[in-house]
Amino acid sequence: MKAIKKRISLIMLSMALVISLTANSQKSTGTKKTFIRVYDLNEKKINKGHIVFFNDSILGLNKNNQLVVLKFNNIGLIKTKRSAGNNVLTGASIGAATGAILGITTADPDSWIYGYTAGEGAAYGIIIGGVSGAAIGGITILFKNSKTFIINGDESNWKSFMQIMNK
Repeated sequence: MKAIKKRISLIMLSMALVISLTANSQKSTGTKKTFIRVYDLNEKKINKGHIVFFNDSILGLNKNNQLVVLKFNNIGLIKTKRSAGNNVLTGASIGAATGAILGITTADPDSWIYGYTAGEGAAYGIIIGGVSGAAIGGITILFKNSKTFIINGDESNWKSFMQIMNK
């Protein structure tokens, strides 16, 4: 019994050490990266990504770990945060995965009232979980609070955007 307790405490100590090492090895820049979608003067999306830098004439975005540079004269609109469909898709994916896992784990083909196999449980879980997750994702759109900045290639609008983003 003592040997088992020693091994468990040794395993717990090892896990705590590994977790603390990975938590301290994370690089923290202290700045929050803002995701934006950039539209041209005809309101057609030309790019999206996280803001890396901006100055008096250009905007630098990080898109898939590549730097994209845009001149403010070509920018019509800038919208913060991701589109509403992203919330719905994320909610549906999480709901479908959770529903499938629950459907598989609660499967009992020999049940007296309603017996179903693991495959049937997964299928029902994907459908029900996906629909309910999409609904929850749709509800979260109401609390998204994204902002739209109208630039239209105007320098004064660009400067006001820079002031707001610097805060």
